[in-house]
Order: sequence, then structure tokens, then C-alpha cells
Amino acid sequence: MADLQSYTTTFNCGRKLIDIDYFAANLYNGLKTDLPPDLIVICLQEIAPLGYSFLGGSLLEPYLARFTEAVALATARKFSGNDAEERYASVMVRNVGMTGIMVFAKHHLAHRVRRVQTGGVGVGQWFEMGNKGAVGVRLGLHTDGSEEETVFTFVSAHLAPFEKNWERRNEDWQSICEGLVFEEVGASHKAARTGHGQTGEREPLLSSTDGAGDASAGQHGIFNPTSHVIFAGDLNYRASDNSPSPGDADTWPQPVDDDTDPRNSSHFFLKDQLTRERSKGDTLHLLDEAPINFPPTYKYSTAAQKHVMAASIITASHKMRDGRTVETTEVRAPAEEVWLWAQHRTPSWCDRILFLEAAPPKNIHAYTALPVQPTSDHRPVVLSCAISSKPAEAQLKPPFEIRKDWRQRRAAARRYEIIIGALAYLGWTWEGEALLAGTVFGVIGGFLVLQALLGSGY
Repeated sequence: MADLQSYTTTFNCGRKLIDIDYFAANLYNGLKTDLPPDLIVICLQEIAPLGYSFLGGSLLEPYLARFTEAVALATARKFSGNDAEERYASVMVRNVGMTGIMVFAKHHLAHRVRRVQTGGVGVGQWFEMGNKGAVGVRLGLHTDGSEEETVFTFVSAHLAPFEKNWERRNEDWQSICEGLVFEEVGASHKAARTGHGQTGEREPLLSSTDGAGDASAGQHGIFNPTSHVIFAGDLNYRASDNSPSPGDADTWPQPVDDDTDPRNSSHFFLKDQLTRERSKGDTLHLLDEAPINFPPTYKYSTAAQKHVMAASIITASHKMRDGRTVETTEVRAPAEEVWLWAQHRTPSWCDRILFLEAAPPKNIHAYTALPVQPTSDHRPVVLSCAISSKPAEAQLKPPFEIRKDWRQRRAAARRYEIIIGALAYLGWTWEGEALLAGTVFGVIGGFLVLQALLGSGY
């Protein structure tokens, strides 16, 4: 099997439905080849509003389905979409609370997937719920004409927010290492066939097992057994330890090419917390990152989001052979002449993609940010790379041991998610408010009817 051409995207959706046309038009901006990647991995954070994410199922499906549509549309536009080799099968969709991961593979590669494992953990400040956390997919691919298996691990993560909380983010990383345990699909969760022939997995409302963690659980964490690893997400490390003060925005990065200009983002990156904490050995152990040459990915203002949507729709006139003039509409990201930052957050490289230092990609084609999105204050980040088809052979000592009670902790957190999700759905969504109002009116109406019947002697 040739090297695996992987295309990983991480995106904080801002709890909104993506604009399919816009996302598709820019999805492959980081692809530096004319050939479609073998594997597309989309790591998502804040997929949908809290109630929808915690309850999942049909409430969450429309948000995920839009990414499936965007992948198909982007592929059809860039690679014509006529050849079966240029179409993708959905290998796995998994979420834990508001964090999710979607894996798409070329049809010929999907048939080589021998086994699939998934895992998830919440690291939310309250009861370890999944408003923050990590979810992972591990694929075992066999080599043609051989029984040899190569394992690939992809993790989507969302760590604690705010400038001052870099130590909490370090703790979240530790909690992910201690609680993200991979199990065979179907071992503790029921895998379901969903639309478009894709295999999906959602957390059940209540865990089917509350038994003690397996004594060998340490063999199924992020780093053990050894595999190729891609770790991506809104890691939330900032370029300042404090919230911005009035006047700070005057020194924030802008799209200038002159390296000596203090507004060039390279100067601002020197304050990056993740680089600092990794150099101290306090977080993201055993992982490495390609050089960053893209602008901060957060926090773009509402005005920035509105601007890209308004400026992205381009109408062009085309002269047909029969003399007719036909107008077509295309969606393109506008040129970046200025970065419009939200004033209450320091611009930062929150969204990152790292890989296993002991088994790095053989070739990194691109590590870059996609254009500003009309539906989020984050920019997506992509890593396009070639990963060796040979098994990763490095012997690693995980930085933290798997918790013996990881299963019970996740089951308890899931129960809290159902309660909070139901309350959020009833109180924060129009559907929930309508349902609640209808129930209240129904109860009151039934009570009044019953009183009337009793008063009339029936």
C-alpha cells in the first residue's frame, strides 16, 4: 500500500449550521496536489447548540449532514466527481457532547479498513461533561496481499477557554490522556447505519455498562498501542495570559507581508502559550507540530463574518455558443485586506493540528488556515500530509496512565449531559419552548375540562 494521503481539518463551528456552498468552495484550499486525498478527517468543536449536542440523534444530525454534503460538493467541483475513485465513503461519525469527528475514505481504501475503534471523554468544568472534551477514531488498515496492519489514530479535542486558563488546558490534556480509551465499535455502543451509507456512532442516552474499567485499558489509550497519531482541535491556547486592555487592538496582527512590520503575525506568535507550554514539557507530550505561517484563527468579529458572506458571492457572465449570455453565481473567499478582530479576546492560534513526534508524516504538503467563515469566529485549519503505510514502530511510554474508573466517570457524565441537555433544549430552543408551552397548555386545558365535567354532574 502506498503512503496514505491524509487531509485533516479542524473547525470550531460556533454552534451554527455551516454554509455548505462556502465551506465546500474553500475546503480544499490547503490541497497542493491535483489528486484527491485518500482520507479526509474533519474534527469539529461546538458542533451545535448545547441541548442539541448533548441529546444528539435527530437533533444533531442536520449539523453533521451538512459537512457530508460539503465534502461531496467540494470533491465534485475540484475533481469532477465522475470517477468512483474520487468519491468518498463515510467510515465513522462520532461525537461526545459538542465535540465530534468525521472520517471519510476513498471507496477502495474503505474496503481495506479491517477494524474501527472509537473513544470519547468529557473534560467540562462541571461533572466532566462534553461541552469540552475529546473524541477519537482508530482505524486498522491492511496492506494488499499481506496480513500486516497499519493503525491510524485521529483525535478531535476542545480544551478550556480564556486567556488566563493555560494551566487548566494542560490539565484537560492530562484528563484526555487518562480518560480517552479506544474500544472496538459495537463493544459498548451500538453502531448504526445512517443515511448515505455511512456508519455512525452516537453515545446512547445511558451507558449500557457501568462496570469497572478493564485492567488492560492502558493498552488502548492515545499512545498505546503505538500508531500513527493526528491530534487536532480548538486547543484554545492563546497569545496572551491576560484579557485585552483598551488600546491593545492597535498592536494586533494585520495582513502585512513585511516581516519587520510589528503588525506581521510572526511577531505576535512569539507569545503563543502552546509553544511555551510544550517547550516546558507541560502539555501535548510526545506530539510535534509543523511550522505555523498562517494568521491567528480566533477571534473574528461579527462584522468579519458578515463581510465574507457578502463579498463571497460572485456573479459572472458567460457567452454561450448559440449567442446567449448566461450568468452564473460562484462562491469564493474574498481577498484579505484587513483582519477584523473581536475587541474582547486576544487574537490567537487556538486551532491546531499535531502529530506523533516519533512517527511524523513522511511529507507535509500544507499546514494552513482556511478563509474566515460566515458562521463562526474561528477559521478552520488543515494539515495535508502523506503518512507512511508502514506500522509505527516506536515504543512509547504514555505521559499519563489510563484511569481505572474511566468507564464509570464517563457514564456519570453522560447522565448529567442528558439532564442538562433536556433543560437546555426546553429553555433555549424554540422547539423546546413550543413543546413546553404545549404541554403546559395541555395540562391546564385538561384540568379545566375535568373541572367542567365534575361541575356538571358527570
